[in-house]
Amino acid sequence: MAKVKRGSSSSNTPSPKRTKKSESVSSKSTETKPQEIMSLDEIKNYKSKIFESARYYNYISKLIQQQTIILKKYTKQQEANEEEDDDDEEYVIARGLILIIYQIFEKLIKEEQLKAGKSSNDEKKTIVKWLRSRYTEYKDNLLNFISIGSDNSDNGNDNDNLNTIKLDSLETYMKLVKLESENMAPNKGDLFFANATFKLLINKLIKTGTNKEIIESNSTINNFIILEFYSSYYSKYWDIKFYFLQELNEILSELKENEKEKEDKLKQELIFSNVLTILKPEPLYDSKFKKIEELIKKQKYFDSNVPLKTVTNLNLIKSNFEKIILNLINFKLSIQQFKSILLILHKRIIPFLNNPTKLMDFLTDSYDLGFSTNDTSISILALNGLWELMKNYNLEYPNFFTKLYCLLTPDLLHLSYRSRFLRLLDIFMTSSHLTSNIVASFIKKFSRLSLTAPPQGIVAIIPFIYNLLKRHPSCMVLIHSIKDYKSDPDSNYSDPFDNDATDPAMTNASESSLWELETIINHYHPNVSSLAKIFTQPFNKYSYNLEDFLDWNYTKLIESEINKKFKGALAIEYENWDSLLNGNESENDNCYLKGYQW
Repeated sequence: MAKVKRGSSSSNTPSPKRTKKSESVSSKSTETKPQEIMSLDEIKNYKSKIFESARYYNYISKLIQQQTIILKKYTKQQEANEEEDDDDEEYVIARGLILIIYQIFEKLIKEEQLKAGKSSNDEKKTIVKWLRSRYTEYKDNLLNFISIGSDNSDNGNDNDNLNTIKLDSLETYMKLVKLESENMAPNKGDLFFANATFKLLINKLIKTGTNKEIIESNSTINNFIILEFYSSYYSKYWDIKFYFLQELNEILSELKENEKEKEDKLKQELIFSNVLTILKPEPLYDSKFKKIEELIKKQKYFDSNVPLKTVTNLNLIKSNFEKIILNLINFKLSIQQFKSILLILHKRIIPFLNNPTKLMDFLTDSYDLGFSTNDTSISILALNGLWELMKNYNLEYPNFFTKLYCLLTPDLLHLSYRSRFLRLLDIFMTSSHLTSNIVASFIKKFSRLSLTAPPQGIVAIIPFIYNLLKRHPSCMVLIHSIKDYKSDPDSNYSDPFDNDATDPAMTNASESSLWELETIINHYHPNVSSLAKIFTQPFNKYSYNLEDFLDWNYTKLIESEINKKFKGALAIEYENWDSLLNGNESENDNCYLKGYQW
Protein backbone atom coordinates (compact mmCIF):
# COMPACT_ATOMS: atom_id res chain seq x y z
CA MET A 1 0.00 0.00 0.00
CA ALA A 2 1.22 3.46 -0.77
CA LYS A 3 2.64 5.70 1.93
CA VAL A 4 -0.11 8.18 2.54
CA LYS A 5 0.66 11.73 3.54
CA ARG A 6 -1.67 12.90 6.28
CA GLY A 7 -2.21 16.49 7.28
CA SER A 8 -4.48 17.99 9.88
CA SER A 9 -7.78 18.97 8.30
CA SER A 10 -8.28 21.71 10.83
CA SER A 11 -4.93 23.39 10.21
CA ASN A 12 -4.26 26.14 7.72
CA THR A 13 -4.32 24.93 4.15
CA PRO A 14 -0.76 24.32 2.92
CA SER A 15 0.65 26.76 0.41
CA PRO A 16 1.34 25.40 -3.07
CA LYS A 17 4.92 24.74 -4.13
CA ARG A 18 5.70 26.87 -7.15
CA THR A 19 8.26 25.54 -9.59
CA LYS A 20 9.52 26.85 -12.89
CA LYS A 21 7.66 24.06 -14.56
CA SER A 22 4.35 24.91 -12.87
CA GLU A 23 4.80 28.63 -13.59
CA SER A 24 5.40 27.97 -17.27
CA VAL A 25 2.34 25.71 -17.38
CA SER A 26 0.13 28.28 -15.66
CA SER A 27 1.31 31.03 -18.02
CA LYS A 28 0.05 29.02 -20.97
CA SER A 29 -3.03 27.68 -19.23
CA THR A 30 -5.36 29.86 -21.24
CA GLU A 31 -4.04 28.21 -24.40
CA THR A 32 -3.99 24.59 -23.26
CA LYS A 33 -6.88 24.37 -20.78
CA PRO A 34 -10.51 25.13 -21.46
CA GLN A 35 -10.97 25.96 -17.75
CA GLU A 36 -8.27 27.54 -15.60
CA ILE A 37 -7.49 26.33 -12.07
CA MET A 38 -7.74 29.06 -9.44
CA SER A 39 -4.85 29.84 -7.15
CA LEU A 40 -5.17 29.08 -3.46
CA ASP A 41 -5.27 32.81 -2.65
CA GLU A 42 -8.24 33.27 -4.98
CA ILE A 43 -10.05 30.35 -3.31
CA LYS A 44 -9.48 31.85 0.14
CA ASN A 45 -10.70 35.20 -1.11
CA TYR A 46 -13.92 33.58 -2.40
CA LYS A 47 -14.41 31.99 1.03
CA SER A 48 -14.06 35.37 2.75
CA LYS A 49 -16.61 36.93 0.38
CA ILE A 50 -19.12 34.11 1.00
CA PHE A 51 -18.72 34.53 4.76
CA GLU A 52 -19.21 38.28 4.32
CA SER A 53 -22.57 38.28 2.51
CA ALA A 54 -25.22 36.05 0.94
CA ARG A 55 -24.92 37.95 -2.33
CA TYR A 56 -21.64 36.08 -2.97
CA TYR A 57 -23.22 32.61 -2.70
CA ASN A 58 -22.61 32.13 -6.44
CA TYR A 59 -18.94 31.73 -5.56
CA ILE A 60 -19.86 28.39 -3.94
CA SER A 61 -20.75 27.08 -7.39
CA LYS A 62 -17.42 28.30 -8.77
CA LEU A 63 -15.46 26.57 -5.98
CA ILE A 64 -17.29 23.29 -6.54
CA GLN A 65 -16.66 23.66 -10.28
CA GLN A 66 -12.92 23.97 -9.53
CA GLN A 67 -13.11 20.82 -7.44
CA THR A 68 -14.87 18.99 -10.29
CA ILE A 69 -12.14 20.02 -12.76
CA ILE A 70 -9.43 18.57 -10.48
CA LEU A 71 -11.51 15.43 -9.87
CA LYS A 72 -11.78 14.82 -13.62
CA LYS A 73 -8.05 15.30 -14.03
CA TYR A 74 -7.19 12.71 -11.36
CA THR A 75 -9.79 10.31 -12.76
CA LYS A 76 -8.33 10.65 -16.25
CA GLN A 77 -4.81 10.06 -14.92
CA GLN A 78 -5.88 6.84 -13.24
CA GLU A 79 -7.66 5.62 -16.34
CA ALA A 80 -4.61 6.42 -18.49
CA ASN A 81 -2.25 4.91 -15.88
CA GLU A 82 -0.15 8.10 -15.78
CA GLU A 83 2.35 9.15 -13.12
CA GLU A 84 2.10 12.50 -11.32
CA ASP A 85 4.76 14.71 -9.73
CA ASP A 86 4.72 14.77 -5.92
CA ASP A 87 4.97 18.58 -5.87
CA ASP A 88 2.00 19.10 -8.19
CA GLU A 89 0.26 22.38 -7.31
CA GLU A 90 -3.16 20.93 -8.00
CA TYR A 91 -2.68 18.40 -5.19
CA VAL A 92 -2.40 21.26 -2.69
CA ILE A 93 -5.35 23.11 -4.25
CA ALA A 94 -7.48 19.93 -4.19
CA ARG A 95 -6.87 19.48 -0.45
CA GLY A 96 -7.49 23.18 0.14
CA LEU A 97 -10.81 23.07 -1.73
CA ILE A 98 -12.02 20.08 0.33
CA LEU A 99 -11.35 21.96 3.56
CA ILE A 100 -12.57 25.40 2.48
CA ILE A 101 -15.86 24.20 0.95
CA TYR A 102 -16.48 22.15 4.11
CA GLN A 103 -15.95 25.25 6.27
CA ILE A 104 -18.45 27.17 4.11
CA PHE A 105 -21.16 24.53 4.40
CA GLU A 106 -20.41 24.03 8.09
CA LYS A 107 -21.22 27.73 8.67
CA LEU A 108 -24.34 27.62 6.48
CA ILE A 109 -25.70 24.45 8.12
CA LYS A 110 -25.12 25.72 11.64
CA GLU A 111 -26.89 28.95 10.69
CA GLU A 112 -29.77 26.86 9.26
CA GLN A 113 -29.31 28.32 5.79
CA LEU A 114 -30.06 24.92 4.26
CA LYS A 115 -33.43 24.62 5.97
CA ALA A 116 -36.67 26.32 4.92
CA GLY A 117 -39.56 26.49 7.37
CA LYS A 118 -43.25 26.51 6.51
CA SER A 119 -43.35 30.26 7.00
CA SER A 120 -40.40 30.92 4.65
CA ASN A 121 -41.12 33.02 1.57
CA ASP A 122 -40.54 31.81 -2.00
CA GLU A 123 -37.20 33.61 -2.29
CA LYS A 124 -35.88 31.85 0.83
CA LYS A 125 -37.08 28.48 -0.45
CA THR A 126 -35.39 29.07 -3.81
CA ILE A 127 -32.08 29.92 -2.11
CA VAL A 128 -32.32 26.86 0.16
CA LYS A 129 -33.07 24.62 -2.81
CA TRP A 130 -30.08 26.04 -4.71
CA LEU A 131 -27.75 25.66 -1.70
CA ARG A 132 -28.89 22.08 -1.17
CA SER A 133 -28.10 21.30 -4.81
CA ARG A 134 -24.58 22.70 -4.39
CA TYR A 135 -24.20 20.77 -1.15
CA THR A 136 -25.18 17.56 -2.95
CA GLU A 137 -22.61 18.30 -5.69
CA TYR A 138 -19.92 18.74 -3.03
CA LYS A 139 -20.78 15.43 -1.36
CA ASP A 140 -20.80 13.67 -4.74
CA ASN A 141 -17.33 15.05 -5.48
CA LEU A 142 -16.02 13.71 -2.15
CA LEU A 143 -17.47 10.28 -2.89
CA ASN A 144 -16.03 10.31 -6.39
CA PHE A 145 -12.58 11.18 -5.04
CA ILE A 146 -12.84 8.19 -2.68
CA SER A 147 -13.68 5.81 -5.54
CA ILE A 148 -11.16 6.98 -8.15
CA GLY A 149 -9.59 3.90 -9.76
CA SER A 150 -12.40 1.55 -8.70
CA ASP A 151 -13.17 0.28 -12.17
CA ASN A 152 -12.46 -3.44 -11.62
CA SER A 153 -9.51 -3.17 -14.00
CA ASP A 154 -5.77 -3.45 -13.56
CA ASN A 155 -5.22 0.21 -14.37
CA GLY A 156 -4.41 2.87 -11.79
CA ASN A 157 -1.29 4.02 -10.02
CA ASP A 158 -0.49 3.84 -6.33
CA ASN A 159 -0.32 7.64 -6.10
CA ASP A 160 0.63 9.18 -2.75
CA ASN A 161 -1.01 12.53 -3.54
CA LEU A 162 -4.27 10.96 -4.62
CA ASN A 163 -4.31 8.61 -1.63
CA THR A 164 -3.99 11.57 0.71
CA ILE A 165 -6.88 13.34 -1.04
CA LYS A 166 -8.95 10.17 -0.68
CA LEU A 167 -8.32 10.08 3.05
CA ASP A 168 -9.18 13.77 3.35
CA SER A 169 -12.41 13.13 1.44
CA LEU A 170 -13.41 10.26 3.74
CA GLU A 171 -12.65 12.26 6.86
CA THR A 172 -14.53 15.32 5.59
CA TYR A 173 -17.52 13.25 4.48
CA MET A 174 -17.82 11.72 7.94
CA LYS A 175 -17.69 15.24 9.40
CA LEU A 176 -20.63 16.12 7.16
CA VAL A 177 -22.54 13.08 8.47
CA LYS A 178 -21.97 14.32 12.02
CA LEU A 179 -22.82 17.91 11.07
CA GLU A 180 -26.11 16.87 9.48
CA SER A 181 -27.00 14.59 12.38
CA GLU A 182 -26.54 17.41 14.90
CA ASN A 183 -28.09 20.27 12.90
CA MET A 184 -30.50 18.96 10.26
CA ALA A 185 -33.10 16.99 12.21
CA PRO A 186 -36.63 17.31 10.70
CA ASN A 187 -37.79 19.00 13.90
CA LYS A 188 -35.62 20.96 16.29
CA GLY A 189 -34.58 18.84 19.27
CA ASP A 190 -35.33 15.49 17.58
CA LEU A 191 -32.84 12.65 17.92
CA PHE A 192 -31.52 12.16 14.40
CA PHE A 193 -28.84 10.43 12.36
CA ALA A 194 -28.07 11.37 8.73
CA ASN A 195 -28.92 7.93 7.31
CA ALA A 196 -29.35 9.05 3.72
CA THR A 197 -25.94 10.75 3.56
CA PHE A 198 -24.25 7.84 5.36
CA LYS A 199 -25.87 5.30 3.02
CA LEU A 200 -24.29 7.00 -0.01
CA LEU A 201 -20.88 6.56 1.58
CA ILE A 202 -21.47 2.88 2.42
CA ASN A 203 -22.64 2.22 -1.14
CA LYS A 204 -19.47 3.81 -2.48
CA LEU A 205 -17.13 2.12 0.02
CA ILE A 206 -18.25 -1.45 -0.65
CA LYS A 207 -17.67 -0.93 -4.38
CA THR A 208 -14.32 0.83 -4.04
CA GLY A 209 -11.00 -0.80 -4.88
CA THR A 210 -10.22 -3.31 -7.61
CA ASN A 211 -10.37 -7.08 -7.80
CA LYS A 212 -6.60 -7.29 -8.05
CA GLU A 213 -6.44 -5.91 -4.47
CA ILE A 214 -8.30 -8.94 -3.10
CA ILE A 215 -5.97 -11.05 -0.98
CA GLU A 216 -6.41 -14.55 -2.38
CA SER A 217 -5.75 -16.50 0.83
CA ASN A 218 -8.46 -14.91 2.99
CA SER A 219 -10.59 -12.95 0.49
CA THR A 220 -10.22 -9.65 2.33
CA ILE A 221 -9.08 -6.57 0.41
CA ASN A 222 -5.87 -4.58 0.67
CA ASN A 223 -7.61 -1.22 0.23
CA PHE A 224 -6.46 1.51 2.59
CA ILE A 225 -9.77 3.43 2.39
CA ILE A 226 -11.70 0.40 3.67
CA LEU A 227 -9.08 -0.20 6.38
CA GLU A 228 -9.22 3.47 7.40
CA PHE A 229 -13.02 3.40 7.64
CA TYR A 230 -12.85 0.22 9.73
CA SER A 231 -10.21 1.45 12.19
CA SER A 232 -11.34 5.07 12.56
CA TYR A 233 -15.12 4.65 12.52
CA TYR A 234 -16.67 1.16 12.36
CA SER A 235 -14.65 -0.47 15.15
CA LYS A 236 -14.57 2.70 17.24
CA TYR A 237 -18.19 3.90 17.41
CA TRP A 238 -21.21 1.77 18.20
CA ASP A 239 -23.70 3.97 16.33
CA ILE A 240 -21.57 3.87 13.17
CA LYS A 241 -21.52 0.06 13.40
CA PHE A 242 -25.30 -0.03 13.87
CA TYR A 243 -26.09 2.25 10.92
CA PHE A 244 -23.46 0.58 8.75
CA LEU A 245 -25.26 -2.76 9.18
CA GLN A 246 -28.66 -1.17 8.65
CA GLU A 247 -27.71 0.68 5.46
CA LEU A 248 -25.62 -2.21 4.14
CA ASN A 249 -28.61 -4.50 4.53
CA GLU A 250 -30.71 -2.15 2.38
CA ILE A 251 -27.96 -1.77 -0.24
CA LEU A 252 -27.51 -5.55 -0.60
CA SER A 253 -31.28 -6.04 -0.83
CA GLU A 254 -31.45 -3.45 -3.63
CA LEU A 255 -28.50 -5.13 -5.35
CA LYS A 256 -30.35 -8.43 -5.23
CA GLU A 257 -33.23 -6.89 -7.19
CA ASN A 258 -30.95 -5.30 -9.80
CA GLU A 259 -30.73 -7.87 -12.60
CA LYS A 260 -27.64 -6.29 -14.20
CA GLU A 261 -25.59 -6.16 -11.00
CA LYS A 262 -26.88 -9.58 -9.95
CA GLU A 263 -25.09 -11.10 -12.95
CA ASP A 264 -21.84 -9.16 -12.44
CA LYS A 265 -19.64 -11.79 -10.75
CA LEU A 266 -16.57 -9.52 -10.46
CA LYS A 267 -18.55 -6.79 -8.72
CA GLN A 268 -20.06 -9.31 -6.32
CA GLU A 269 -16.62 -10.67 -5.45
CA LEU A 270 -15.38 -7.12 -4.81
CA ILE A 271 -18.37 -6.23 -2.59
CA PHE A 272 -18.00 -9.51 -0.68
CA SER A 273 -14.30 -8.86 -0.01
CA ASN A 274 -14.89 -5.27 1.12
CA VAL A 275 -17.64 -6.31 3.52
CA LEU A 276 -15.59 -9.27 4.82
CA THR A 277 -12.63 -6.94 5.48
CA ILE A 278 -14.87 -4.97 7.85
CA LEU A 279 -16.73 -7.86 9.50
CA LYS A 280 -13.87 -10.34 9.90
CA PRO A 281 -11.36 -8.80 12.37
CA GLU A 282 -13.57 -8.81 15.48
CA PRO A 283 -16.92 -10.16 16.75
CA LEU A 284 -20.00 -8.01 16.22
CA TYR A 285 -19.98 -7.23 19.94
CA ASP A 286 -18.47 -8.63 23.11
CA SER A 287 -20.71 -11.53 24.09
CA LYS A 288 -19.30 -11.65 27.65
CA PHE A 289 -21.81 -8.96 28.66
CA LYS A 290 -24.94 -10.72 29.88
CA LYS A 291 -27.08 -7.61 29.82
CA ILE A 292 -27.37 -5.10 27.01
CA GLU A 293 -27.16 -2.27 29.57
CA GLU A 294 -23.61 -3.33 30.45
CA LEU A 295 -22.70 -3.42 26.77
CA ILE A 296 -24.10 0.06 26.09
CA LYS A 297 -22.08 1.65 28.88
CA LYS A 298 -18.84 0.41 27.32
CA GLN A 299 -19.49 1.88 23.86
CA LYS A 300 -18.44 5.18 22.28
CA TYR A 301 -20.79 7.18 20.04
CA PHE A 302 -19.87 9.20 16.98
CA ASP A 303 -23.00 11.37 17.11
CA SER A 304 -24.04 12.97 20.39
CA ASN A 305 -27.58 13.32 19.03
CA VAL A 306 -28.00 9.61 18.20
CA PRO A 307 -31.30 7.87 19.17
CA LEU A 308 -29.95 5.47 21.81
CA LYS A 309 -33.10 3.33 21.99
CA THR A 310 -32.74 2.48 18.32
CA VAL A 311 -29.00 1.81 18.12
CA THR A 312 -29.03 -0.40 21.23
CA ASN A 313 -31.79 -2.67 19.95
CA LEU A 314 -29.88 -5.94 19.91
CA ASN A 315 -32.60 -7.86 18.06
CA LEU A 316 -32.55 -5.28 15.27
CA ILE A 317 -28.75 -5.48 15.06
CA LYS A 318 -28.89 -9.29 14.81
CA SER A 319 -31.67 -9.12 12.25
CA ASN A 320 -29.71 -6.74 9.99
CA PHE A 321 -26.54 -8.79 10.42
CA GLU A 322 -28.40 -12.00 9.55
CA LYS A 323 -29.88 -10.52 6.37
CA ILE A 324 -26.44 -9.24 5.31
CA ILE A 325 -24.88 -12.68 5.73
CA LEU A 326 -27.72 -14.42 3.89
CA ASN A 327 -27.35 -11.97 1.01
CA LEU A 328 -23.57 -12.39 0.87
CA ILE A 329 -23.61 -16.19 0.80
CA ASN A 330 -25.98 -16.06 -2.18
CA PHE A 331 -23.42 -14.10 -4.21
CA LYS A 332 -21.45 -15.77 -6.99
CA LEU A 333 -18.36 -16.47 -4.90
CA SER A 334 -14.97 -17.86 -5.79
CA ILE A 335 -13.73 -21.04 -4.09
CA GLN A 336 -11.42 -18.99 -1.84
CA GLN A 337 -14.34 -16.79 -0.78
CA PHE A 338 -16.37 -19.87 0.12
CA LYS A 339 -13.50 -20.99 2.33
CA SER A 340 -13.01 -17.55 3.87
CA ILE A 341 -16.58 -17.24 5.13
CA LEU A 342 -16.72 -20.88 6.25
CA LEU A 343 -13.57 -20.28 8.30
CA ILE A 344 -15.18 -17.54 10.41
CA LEU A 345 -18.71 -18.94 10.48
CA HIS A 346 -18.60 -20.59 13.91
CA LYS A 347 -17.05 -17.62 15.77
CA ARG A 348 -17.87 -14.46 13.85
CA ILE A 349 -21.30 -15.23 12.39
CA ILE A 350 -23.40 -18.00 13.97
CA PRO A 351 -23.43 -16.57 17.56
CA PHE A 352 -24.83 -13.25 16.28
CA LEU A 353 -27.74 -14.49 14.16
CA ASN A 354 -31.36 -14.54 15.32
CA ASN A 355 -31.95 -17.85 13.56
CA PRO A 356 -28.65 -19.64 12.73
CA THR A 357 -30.45 -22.66 11.25
CA LYS A 358 -31.09 -20.55 8.15
CA LEU A 359 -27.47 -21.37 7.23
CA MET A 360 -28.18 -25.09 6.94
CA ASP A 361 -28.82 -25.07 3.20
CA PHE A 362 -25.65 -23.05 2.59
CA LEU A 363 -23.57 -25.42 4.72
CA THR A 364 -24.94 -28.59 3.12
CA ASP A 365 -24.38 -27.11 -0.36
CA SER A 366 -20.83 -26.14 0.66
CA TYR A 367 -20.23 -29.67 1.91
CA ASP A 368 -21.34 -31.12 -1.45
CA LEU A 369 -19.32 -28.47 -3.30
CA GLY A 370 -16.15 -29.84 -1.72
CA PHE A 371 -16.72 -33.20 -3.40
CA SER A 372 -17.84 -31.82 -6.74
CA THR A 373 -14.71 -29.63 -6.95
CA ASN A 374 -12.39 -32.28 -5.44
CA ASP A 375 -11.48 -29.77 -2.71
CA THR A 376 -12.03 -31.62 0.57
CA SER A 377 -11.08 -28.55 2.61
CA ILE A 378 -14.42 -26.88 1.73
CA SER A 379 -16.32 -29.89 3.07
CA ILE A 380 -14.24 -29.90 6.25
CA LEU A 381 -14.94 -26.24 6.90
CA ALA A 382 -18.66 -26.71 6.16
CA LEU A 383 -18.71 -29.61 8.63
CA ASN A 384 -17.34 -27.24 11.27
CA GLY A 385 -20.39 -24.98 10.87
CA LEU A 386 -22.83 -27.90 10.76
CA TRP A 387 -21.44 -29.24 14.02
CA GLU A 388 -21.93 -25.84 15.65
CA LEU A 389 -25.61 -25.89 14.62
CA MET A 390 -26.04 -29.48 15.82
CA LYS A 391 -24.36 -28.82 19.15
CA ASN A 392 -25.96 -25.49 20.10
CA TYR A 393 -29.14 -25.23 18.03
CA ASN A 394 -30.47 -28.83 17.97
CA LEU A 395 -30.07 -29.20 14.23
CA GLU A 396 -30.81 -32.71 12.97
CA TYR A 397 -28.47 -33.72 10.16
CA PRO A 398 -29.19 -37.14 8.63
CA ASN A 399 -26.35 -39.52 7.71
CA PHE A 400 -23.87 -37.33 9.56
CA PHE A 401 -21.27 -40.06 10.19
CA THR A 402 -21.63 -41.42 6.67
CA LYS A 403 -20.74 -38.00 5.24
CA LEU A 404 -18.00 -37.61 7.84
CA TYR A 405 -16.48 -40.93 6.76
CA CYS A 406 -16.45 -39.78 3.12
CA LEU A 407 -14.02 -37.00 4.08
CA LEU A 408 -11.31 -39.54 4.92
CA THR A 409 -9.47 -39.31 1.61
CA PRO A 410 -5.72 -39.50 0.87
CA ASP A 411 -5.69 -35.70 0.45
CA LEU A 412 -6.94 -35.10 4.00
CA LEU A 413 -3.61 -35.57 5.76
CA HIS A 414 -1.88 -33.19 3.34
CA LEU A 415 -4.28 -30.27 3.96
CA SER A 416 -3.60 -27.25 6.14
CA TYR A 417 -7.03 -27.86 7.75
CA ARG A 418 -5.98 -31.32 8.95
CA SER A 419 -5.65 -30.19 12.57
CA ARG A 420 -9.07 -28.51 12.59
CA PHE A 421 -10.70 -31.66 11.20
CA LEU A 422 -9.03 -34.02 13.70
CA ARG A 423 -10.07 -31.80 16.61
CA LEU A 424 -13.67 -31.96 15.46
CA LEU A 425 -13.53 -35.66 14.67
CA ASP A 426 -12.16 -36.38 18.14
CA ILE A 427 -15.28 -34.70 19.58
CA PHE A 428 -17.62 -36.54 17.22
CA MET A 429 -16.15 -39.93 18.09
CA THR A 430 -16.84 -39.48 21.82
CA SER A 431 -20.51 -40.27 21.19
CA SER A 432 -21.72 -43.26 23.19
CA HIS A 433 -24.28 -44.10 20.48
CA LEU A 434 -21.70 -45.23 17.93
CA THR A 435 -21.60 -48.91 17.04
CA SER A 436 -18.30 -50.78 17.15
CA ASN A 437 -18.53 -51.33 13.36
CA ILE A 438 -18.56 -47.57 12.68
CA VAL A 439 -15.68 -46.86 15.07
CA ALA A 440 -13.69 -49.77 13.61
CA SER A 441 -14.23 -48.36 10.11
CA PHE A 442 -12.76 -45.00 11.12
CA ILE A 443 -9.79 -46.65 12.81
CA LYS A 444 -9.11 -48.93 9.85
CA LYS A 445 -9.52 -46.10 7.32
CA PHE A 446 -6.97 -43.95 9.16
CA SER A 447 -4.59 -46.91 9.32
CA ARG A 448 -4.86 -47.31 5.55
CA LEU A 449 -4.31 -43.56 4.99
CA SER A 450 -1.14 -43.71 7.08
CA LEU A 451 0.55 -45.73 4.32
CA THR A 452 0.63 -42.69 2.03
CA ALA A 453 0.49 -39.86 4.61
CA PRO A 454 3.38 -37.45 5.26
CA PRO A 455 5.26 -37.92 8.57
CA GLN A 456 3.49 -35.00 10.29
CA GLY A 457 0.15 -36.56 9.33
CA ILE A 458 1.10 -39.97 10.74
CA VAL A 459 2.29 -38.35 13.96
CA ALA A 460 -1.27 -37.05 14.43
CA ILE A 461 -2.97 -40.31 13.33
CA ILE A 462 -1.22 -42.68 15.75
CA PRO A 463 -2.33 -40.93 18.99
CA PHE A 464 -5.81 -40.50 17.49
CA ILE A 465 -6.15 -44.26 16.80
CA TYR A 466 -4.68 -45.11 20.21
CA ASN A 467 -7.26 -42.90 21.97
CA LEU A 468 -10.12 -44.44 19.96
CA LEU A 469 -9.03 -47.95 20.93
CA LYS A 470 -8.84 -46.91 24.59
CA ARG A 471 -12.27 -45.25 24.37
CA HIS A 472 -13.90 -48.19 22.53
CA PRO A 473 -12.39 -51.45 23.92
CA SER A 474 -14.63 -53.52 21.64
CA CYS A 475 -12.39 -52.46 18.75
CA MET A 476 -9.28 -54.00 20.34
CA VAL A 477 -9.97 -57.02 18.15
CA LEU A 478 -8.31 -55.05 15.34
CA ILE A 479 -5.01 -55.25 17.23
CA HIS A 480 -5.31 -58.85 18.41
CA SER A 481 -6.80 -60.28 15.23
CA ILE A 482 -5.03 -63.35 13.85
CA LYS A 483 -6.96 -63.22 10.56
CA ASP A 484 -3.97 -62.09 8.55
CA TYR A 485 -1.06 -63.44 6.64
CA LYS A 486 0.75 -64.52 9.85
CA SER A 487 -1.83 -67.23 10.54
CA ASP A 488 -0.83 -69.00 7.34
CA PRO A 489 2.27 -67.55 5.64
CA ASP A 490 1.79 -69.79 2.60
CA SER A 491 -1.76 -68.58 1.84
CA ASN A 492 -2.67 -65.54 -0.29
CA TYR A 493 -4.15 -63.25 2.34
CA SER A 494 -6.91 -60.86 1.24
CA ASP A 495 -7.89 -58.03 3.57
CA PRO A 496 -11.71 -58.14 4.01
CA PHE A 497 -11.84 -54.38 4.59
CA ASP A 498 -13.63 -52.59 1.72
CA ASN A 499 -11.61 -49.42 1.27
CA ASP A 500 -13.98 -48.07 -1.40
CA ALA A 501 -17.18 -48.35 0.66
CA THR A 502 -18.84 -45.00 1.52
CA ASP A 503 -20.95 -46.32 4.41
CA PRO A 504 -18.84 -46.96 7.56
CA ALA A 505 -21.31 -49.65 8.67
CA MET A 506 -20.62 -51.71 5.52
CA THR A 507 -16.80 -51.84 5.32
CA ASN A 508 -16.15 -55.16 7.14
CA ALA A 509 -13.53 -53.33 9.20
CA SER A 510 -14.23 -55.50 12.27
CA GLU A 511 -13.15 -58.56 10.28
CA SER A 512 -9.80 -57.00 9.42
CA SER A 513 -6.69 -56.02 11.37
CA LEU A 514 -4.40 -53.01 11.66
CA TRP A 515 -1.54 -54.56 9.69
CA GLU A 516 -0.79 -51.09 8.25
CA LEU A 517 0.39 -49.89 11.68
CA GLU A 518 2.94 -52.68 11.82
CA THR A 519 4.48 -51.41 8.60
CA ILE A 520 4.65 -47.91 10.13
CA ILE A 521 6.94 -49.33 12.84
CA ASN A 522 9.55 -49.59 10.08
CA HIS A 523 8.95 -46.04 8.84
CA TYR A 524 12.00 -44.13 7.59
CA HIS A 525 11.47 -41.31 10.08
CA PRO A 526 12.62 -42.30 13.58
CA ASN A 527 9.99 -40.21 15.39
CA VAL A 528 7.17 -41.92 13.47
CA SER A 529 8.70 -45.35 13.95
CA SER A 530 9.16 -44.98 17.71
CA LEU A 531 5.64 -43.54 18.14
CA ALA A 532 4.07 -46.48 16.24
CA LYS A 533 5.68 -48.99 18.64
CA ILE A 534 3.05 -48.02 21.23
CA PHE A 535 0.73 -50.59 19.61
CA THR A 536 3.16 -53.42 20.43
CA GLN A 537 3.00 -52.61 24.15
CA PRO A 538 0.25 -53.30 26.72
CA PHE A 539 -2.59 -50.75 26.60
CA ASN A 540 -2.12 -49.57 30.19
CA LYS A 541 -0.99 -46.01 29.41
CA TYR A 542 -3.22 -42.96 29.63
CA SER A 543 -4.79 -41.54 26.48
CA TYR A 544 -2.69 -39.06 24.54
CA ASN A 545 -3.31 -35.32 24.65
CA LEU A 546 -4.09 -34.89 20.95
CA GLU A 547 -3.16 -31.19 20.95
CA ASP A 548 0.50 -32.15 21.42
CA PHE A 549 0.54 -33.82 17.99
CA LEU A 550 -1.82 -31.87 15.73
CA ASP A 551 0.44 -28.97 14.78
CA TRP A 552 3.56 -30.91 13.86
CA ASN A 553 5.21 -30.14 10.52
CA TYR A 554 8.45 -30.92 8.73
CA THR A 555 10.26 -28.07 10.50
CA LYS A 556 9.35 -29.38 13.97
CA LEU A 557 10.28 -32.94 13.02
CA ILE A 558 13.72 -31.87 11.78
CA GLU A 559 14.33 -29.63 14.81
CA SER A 560 13.43 -32.47 17.17
CA GLU A 561 16.07 -34.64 15.52
CA ILE A 562 18.71 -31.91 15.58
CA ASN A 563 18.09 -31.09 19.25
CA LYS A 564 17.77 -34.70 20.39
CA LYS A 565 20.05 -35.57 23.32
CA PHE A 566 21.60 -39.03 23.02
CA LYS A 567 22.29 -41.21 26.02
CA GLY A 568 25.76 -42.72 26.07
CA ALA A 569 28.43 -42.67 23.39
CA LEU A 570 27.53 -42.73 19.71
CA ALA A 571 28.79 -45.55 17.47
CA ILE A 572 31.58 -44.30 15.19
CA GLU A 573 34.04 -45.78 12.65
CA TYR A 574 36.78 -47.69 14.49
CA GLU A 575 39.48 -46.64 12.01
CA ASN A 576 40.78 -43.06 12.05
CA TRP A 577 41.33 -41.33 8.67
CA ASP A 578 43.14 -38.06 8.05
CA SER A 579 41.15 -37.27 4.90
CA LEU A 580 38.38 -38.57 2.69
CA LEU A 581 39.95 -38.02 -0.76
CA ASN A 582 43.48 -37.39 -1.90
CA GLY A 583 44.90 -37.42 -5.42
CA ASN A 584 48.52 -38.03 -4.50
CA GLU A 585 49.04 -41.16 -2.37
CA SER A 586 52.67 -40.28 -1.57
CA GLU A 587 51.66 -37.08 0.21
CA ASN A 588 49.07 -38.73 2.48
CA ASP A 589 48.71 -42.46 2.72
CA ASN A 590 46.07 -42.21 5.49
CA CYS A 591 43.03 -41.31 3.36
CA TYR A 592 39.75 -43.19 3.03
CA LEU A 593 39.54 -43.35 -0.79
CA LYS A 594 42.97 -43.37 -2.36
CA GLY A 595 43.43 -42.22 -5.93
CA TYR A 596 40.36 -39.94 -6.01
CA GLN A 597 40.82 -36.23 -6.54
CA TRP A 598 38.71 -33.37 -5.17
